[in-house]
Amino acid sequence: MSDPNISSDQHICSTDISVESVFDVDGSIPDETPQTVQQYLSQETRHNILQLILGHPHHLVSVTEFDYYIPKSRSTISEQLADLADHEILTQYTHQPNAEVRDLPTDFWGFTEFGLRLIAEYNYLRGLPIMRAAHDATDKTEKVQRHEAAPRPTLPALIQSVLTFDETDQADPRVTADSCTEFHTQTLYADAAPADPSVLNADADGDRTLEELF
Repeated sequence: MSDPNISSDQHICSTDISVESVFDVDGSIPDETPQTVQQYLSQETRHNILQLILGHPHHLVSVTEFDYYIPKSRSTISEQLADLADHEILTQYTHQPNAEVRDLPTDFWGFTEFGLRLIAEYNYLRGLPIMRAAHDATDKTEKVQRHEAAPRPTLPALIQSVLTFDETDQADPRVTADSCTEFHTQTLYADAAPADPSVLNADADGDRTLEELF
């Protein structure tokens, strides 16, 4: 299995696409390229799109799933998906057989080889096990579950190998310690509130309401 904490060139070969050409920067100017790329990737909606794809069990996400997990309008999400595609980071994968089945998505968004190499350089892959755990623990509607379980096209072998990790192994404690605070503040996944708020007081004194906990 692949180690999610890979270097940018460990599993992903070089492509003909250069970071400088994609982001229209002068590579001879110190720090211009990393600052430009970091600023681009850290934009809130784009950042959450990338995290969602990384945490998804298939790493291919439908627009309905983006719409459910990311608290932005569908038009905003679609705009940022198109922008990420313009920057060669994401591409749309199509599974045409789904078109014949009612209520199943046909199109999914996932990484290009260039995009995966880029986010590896900026340490996005170090939190892969945490993002998967957060995704799996998130409350989902029946429609979102159906979209998540829908048949999908096969990712290129190179991309699949990089995003695969041994889920039976315990996550590296250094990764967890370094990343938990960051992902709690930056990732917008959340479990559904319990139907019975009294369970929140099971091991505590007093009778706090749900509102008092937040």
